[in-house]
This record gives sequence, C-alpha cells and structure tokens, in this order.
Amino acid sequence: MLLPAVVFCLVGASSAGSAAQPVLTERDAIVGTFLERREGFWRRIAAAGPFDSLTSRELFAYALALSEARKHPDRLPTLLEIAERMQDRDPGSPARGNFWWTFGHGKVTDHNAVEFCIHDALLMWLRHRQWMPPPSAEQLRRILEHAVEGCLRHRVPVDYTNIAILNAGNLILLGEVLGDQQTAHEGARRLEAVLWWTWQFGTHEYCSPTYYATNLEGLKLVCQYAQSPSARRQAEALLRLLWTDIAVNWFAPAGRLAGPHSRSYDYLRGHGALDGHLMLAEWLNPAPTPLTDLLHAAMIDWRPPEDLQRLCKEQLPRTVRQSWGIAPVQSRTHVLFPDVTLGCAAASYPGARQDLPLTIDLPGNRQLVRCYFIADGRQDPYGIKRLATGAAGHQKALHLAPFWAAVQDGPDALALCIYRPEDLDDPELIDVQSHLVLRRPDQAWLDGKALDTTPQQQSQDLRRIAVAVGKPLVLRYGTAAVGITVLWARAEDGAESQIALIDDRNAAGAWRLTIEHRSGQKKTEPGMALWVRIGSGLAEQKQFHDWRCDVERALSGRRYTVNVAADSISLAVRGNQQWLRCSARRPWGKGGKVELWPPPSRAVLELDGKDIGRPLLAAVEPICDYRGPSCEKPLQLPPCGGRFEAEQALLFPAMQVGQDSSASAGRYVWQPAETAATSVP
Repeated sequence: MLLPAVVFCLVGASSAGSAAQPVLTERDAIVGTFLERREGFWRRIAAAGPFDSLTSRELFAYALALSEARKHPDRLPTLLEIAERMQDRDPGSPARGNFWWTFGHGKVTDHNAVEFCIHDALLMWLRHRQWMPPPSAEQLRRILEHAVEGCLRHRVPVDYTNIAILNAGNLILLGEVLGDQQTAHEGARRLEAVLWWTWQFGTHEYCSPTYYATNLEGLKLVCQYAQSPSARRQAEALLRLLWTDIAVNWFAPAGRLAGPHSRSYDYLRGHGALDGHLMLAEWLNPAPTPLTDLLHAAMIDWRPPEDLQRLCKEQLPRTVRQSWGIAPVQSRTHVLFPDVTLGCAAASYPGARQDLPLTIDLPGNRQLVRCYFIADGRQDPYGIKRLATGAAGHQKALHLAPFWAAVQDGPDALALCIYRPEDLDDPELIDVQSHLVLRRPDQAWLDGKALDTTPQQQSQDLRRIAVAVGKPLVLRYGTAAVGITVLWARAEDGAESQIALIDDRNAAGAWRLTIEHRSGQKKTEPGMALWVRIGSGLAEQKQFHDWRCDVERALSGRRYTVNVAADSISLAVRGNQQWLRCSARRPWGKGGKVELWPPPSRAVLELDGKDIGRPLLAAVEPICDYRGPSCEKPLQLPPCGGRFEAEQALLFPAMQVGQDSSASAGRYVWQPAETAATSVP
C-alpha cells in the first residue's frame, strides 16, 4: 500500500545536515533510501563482524528494511546470528530473553532494548516470514520465543507510557504468533492497565516529541495485526486519544508540538521522532528527518481523522488542559492564539530531568527557537552538552529537577521554583542557574526603556543587561508580545540573585533571561518566581503600546504580592482575567502543602472547558461496562471533613491506613491535614 504522495527528506541517524536530499513519495522509496545510506553499515559487519558500538536496535531496523525491500536475503543469517549472540539466553539470568544495547556492552544494560527490537522482529515475522529463507525464519522464531520471557520479566510501570505500550503490544503479538495464549492474555492485561490508568489520570509522558512516536508505533502494531478484537479496539481508542492530543497541542504556524513537554531531546526547537509521523499525515512540511525515525513511521498505515487537522489549524484561540498523573498537581495548561502560545505544567515531571515546564511558542520557520524555562546545573541552557547517562550510556542533556509549582489562566502564567539540597547533589553540577530561553525579539523594552535587539556578531563580546526584581521585560514578535517579570530571586547565601538578559552569540540566535543562584556561602535554598503574560493580535503600534503599558502598570500598581517566610512562599498576581495564586510549604514537593488557583484540571484532555479525552476511552470495553465510582463526579465533603465507605482505595503520599473493627473490611484510610499534598481553595 502506497503512502500519500508527500515529499520526504531523510538524513542519516547522526547527521545534522541536509545534503542532496532525495525526493520520496512512498514507503518503497523510504526503505530504498534507508538501505542505500546504510550500505556502509553492512559492509563493516561483513568485513569484520560485529563492532562494539553496534546497537541491537539498528541491527533489527536494518534487517526489517531488507525484508521490506525484499533484497539481500543472504544477509539475514549474519544479522540474525549477531542478534542471537546479543540476546541474553543464560538460564539463570534475570534479564533472560532481553538484548544487549550495544555489542560492546556484552550484557543487558537497558531492559527497554527487548521492546524496541521485538517490535521490529514481529513486523519481520508478520509481513515477511514467507519470503525469508527457512533457516533465517527459524532463527527469527528462536529470537521471538526467547523474547517472550524477556518481555514478561520486563515489568514496566503503567505510567512509563511509551515502554508500557510497546511491552503490552509485543506480548499480545508474541503470544498470538507463537500460539501462547497465556502470554497473549498477559499482554492484553497490560494494555488494559494502560487504558484504565489513562482514563483515570491522563497520559503521563505528556506531549513528548520523541516518545509520542513510540506510542504511535506500538499502538499501530496492535491495531493492524492483533487477532484479539478487544485489544484492537482498545489500541484504536488510545490512538485516537493520542492524535487528538497532538492536534489540540499542534501549533501549525510553527509546525511544532507546542506547549510544555514531559521529555524532550531538543529543548531549542522541540523536534523529535514524532516528526516522521506528522510528515506522513501531511501535517508537517518535508524536512531533514533521521532515517530510522521515518522508516518506523512508514511501516504501518494509520491516518488520523481529517477533522483533527482542521481543528488544529482553525480553532484558535483555544485552551487545552490535561492531567498527566495521580497527584492533583500533575496537570498541564496550554493556551494557543494564532500568533503565540503559552503553556505551563503545574508540577515538574519526575525522574527524567528532560521536561520543559514553561514554554512560549511563536510562528515561523521550524529552525527558529522556542522559548522555555530550564533549571540548569551545567551551564547548558540550550541542552547541547550531552553526557553518557545510565548503564547503557545514552547521550542526554539533563537539567536539574527542583521543586516546581505553576498556575495559568488564559494569557497569564505564574511559576515558583525552589532548589532543594537533594536537587543540587549532582556530580555534574558546576553552577545553579534558572534560565528563560527566548527567541530574539523584533523589539524589546526593559522597565519602559527600549533595548537594542541588533544581533551580536561572533567577534563581539557577550552582551549582558542587568535586570532587577519586579522590573518588566517586554518583547515583541510580529503581532505577538511577551511580558516577563521576575517577582522573586534568591541565591544560596540568601541574598537577592543577580539577574541578566544575555545575548551570548549562540548559533541558534537565542537570548536568555538568566538568574544566578550560585554563591560561595550556602545558607538557604535558592529559588525564583516568574510572571509571564502573552499578547496576541497586536498588529498596530498603538495596540502594542497599550498592551505594554498595561503590563508595566500592573507592576507599578503592585497588582501582585510575594510573601516569603522560613517555611512557606506565597505568590499572587492580578491576571488579565482573575487573580492567580501559587503557594507552597515545606517540605517542598515532599508532602508540603501546595495551593494553586485556578485549580489544575483533572480532565484527560480538555478543550475549551470540555473533557474530550475521557469519552474516547470510555466508549470501549471494559470501561464502557464499568459501573463503579467515576472520577468525573468527585465526592463532595463538608469543610469540616467527613466519612464515607469505599471498596477500593488509591493511596497518595502521606495517607495512612489504620485498623478499625467497625469499618468495612476492618481498615480505614486517613490523612492528617498538615501533610496534605495539594489544596485547592
């Protein structure tokens, strides 16, 4: 089946350039170009065997491409023999059935390897086993049989979204192709767990330009090839939710998945493996795209409904809110106008240290930078200094993971960031800085005075303009505007932080508003608070002037409050529509109370006040048959508290289980008021 007649540009997996791009209009051309560019990969293996940097993922991707092209079947025995060598088959190994990430590792260092490899191996088996030479088909079958144990032993948390989806789909298909009903049933159980969790709490790895591609590929595999009608319907529902999520957060004027990201490998521009899927769907114009990303995007045809593309282009302005976790503060808001978007996450994304919790997106070429907040400990505001991480040595540009709380209402966002001692316990730490990275504006004002926005030349010195707490910085981008005010900034010695607007002549042409928290004496926890407001449709000079003056009056008129005490911080600003409030108490993010107004949304995916996400999942079994309590109708308790019975309970941090013979099942759950994690006024 041919793909849509769209032109594609491909680059090598490690290439950053776009030399002599071929014109591609169908899957065959994509596969053919992949093989042409990877011929050197094969020659290296054929000449000297496997090399230390050889990854199991690229081994299976190349074998899949050969099978898709129906070329060089004589190469498959060598490739699959290496794959068998890289599969852990030690009977006593806890990683039995999994794969080495690289040949040089000689052992399993990343348990996700089995999911990526078997996804490709299943496509080879399902689509090409009749074409493969019988010995190669037997090799592949052995790999699949051993992988069953690898996938079963890989107990993926249900909120590790991309790997949970891959794992469930792999088990379903492994069980079906091998005639193993127990394995297929376990895969179905795990997929159902993803469905239930998402219906209750949203997509945890929210708006990731990298991992949304993995989600799509895992779900499309189930939709296309699973024998189980129930599994196909569940995967279809999750696919529709995912594409709807992409659509409402898609900012067509920038060609970008906009707003806050949970996990990003490209802070400056927000590009990722999702781009290949967007090009195939004709949402994104052709651009240089890594070969492997586009190959995987092209394997299975599943086009999103056309009305979603119309929605993302035509329904502006719009407000998107979505939950992404169990805690009430695990929520995200994104407001999109025709010429600017503003988004913030109410809490930081745990663990990954790759999130962008506050973002501003602007129209224009995709190579232009977006605006984002980053907590930086390595003097790397642009995320370009990658380091080997984890046992597998994956190259990542990780930032710090401080306590973060933020609230948004329309064009206004209010954010609080505090660096706890444990956040700064990092062997790579060389500094403590809060950056708001910015696209170079057309015009700029600081405290009412115009600034020179002429680009710096490479030969010029770094340009640094001091910024004081409470002084507004206003930036103009075409018909859009951004107002930024640092409301509070504290260094490690307790003194007010130095703040500067910096043009460091970086290749991307970005500016940055940098808050310096590092000091010789460490007396307290450093932190900062920001107020950001955006303006839209300011085509006339008078419109922009009036908007800028209103931002400046809001500060001079003290339409904000900042109260900093030993154990708490509270912020309030008079937004364009209402007061925004953000307060937190110690221990920051560890059970200390957080208050946000407006309250975070608990919708799976909310568009302009309506949850459009939860109904997509509620329409399929087993959710459609569920008759228990619904999170859409929360229990209303009186101010003094109350008691109620529940057959099942979901325990949050600081909740306690007690024994009471008069209670149902002899137990009860309670939480002391002073340990409440989140409170909504």
